[in-house]
Amino acid sequence: MFRKVQTMVAAMILAAVAASTLAPGAALAKASCTDWMDQGDGTSWAECVGDDGVQHCYVINNAPGSVAREVSCSG
Repeated sequence: MFRKVQTMVAAMILAAVAASTLAPGAALAKASCTDWMDQGDGTSWAECVGDDGVQHCYVINNAPGSVAREVSCSG
C-alpha cells in the first residue's frame, strides 16, 4: 500500500513540474489580438501585438475557406 501511495505522489509531482515548465513557454507564443472587424467591403481586419511589442495586421476575405494574410498596419 505504501508503495502505491508513493508512486501516486511521484506522478502528481511530475505532472506539476511538467505543467509549470510548459506553461510559461506556451504563454510566450501567444499574441494579443483584436476580434475580426468587418470592413464592409467583403473583408475583415485584425490587429495583433506579440509579447515582444511588435504589431502585426491581418486581412481576410469573408468568403468561407479564405485564409488570412499579413498586411501593413498603416492605413
